[in-house]
Amino acid sequence: MTQAAFDSLKSQHPWPETDGLTAWDYTLGGGGRQLIDAIIRAQKPAFMLEIGCFLCSSTKRWLSLDSDIRVVGVDPWDDGLIEQCRRYVGRPALTRAYPDRAVQEQFAADIEAQGPFSTALANLHGFEDRFVPVRGLSPDALYVLKETGFEPDLIYIDANKQAIDLDVCIELWPDAQITGDDWHWGRTKGYPMRRVVEAVAHTHGFKIEADHATWVLHR
Repeated sequence: MTQAAFDSLKSQHPWPETDGLTAWDYTLGGGGRQLIDAIIRAQKPAFMLEIGCFLCSSTKRWLSLDSDIRVVGVDPWDDGLIEQCRRYVGRPALTRAYPDRAVQEQFAADIEAQGPFSTALANLHGFEDRFVPVRGLSPDALYVLKETGFEPDLIYIDANKQAIDLDVCIELWPDAQITGDDWHWGRTKGYPMRRVVEAVAHTHGFKIEADHATWVLHR
């Protein structure tokens, strides 16, 4: 059922042309992704849902860990990412992977010239058969995925730090393991994603495992 849904989604959401584009393997990840690596290696999830993909560096990590895992990614990949990437230029904490100012400026220029969507998919060259890019916003896009029969084993949330993303995932896919990013984001704002995850865990009886930016809900 899920394989048929995945194949259907693949036909509905084709990749853009990426030949000749510059791929930027860029992530803002704050660490802890080895928690997700361990789940993929030990549990061998067949299908994964990633909500909020940015330039698909995390996606590339998941796909590289297991040659059988298939991932559906939900992200608008809209032009707002162009301005977001421009703001990274000259900010060492956000561009530690590319410390040279000229490289930072080229990064921002390529995102603008190539577009966020095409640049993200260029970063996943070689994984065309195992990744479906669904351009849309959570939670609306999640209901559409459910209607197709898609059933992820593992969910990774790196979106807008809202409880509704977790609530809808639990509603639609109660058997999936839910994980995500931004555990330590926003110290001056009281760690908003941490508060969301803790509240959801309390309501549903989950235990939380966290390391740096990454969190995992365990039943």
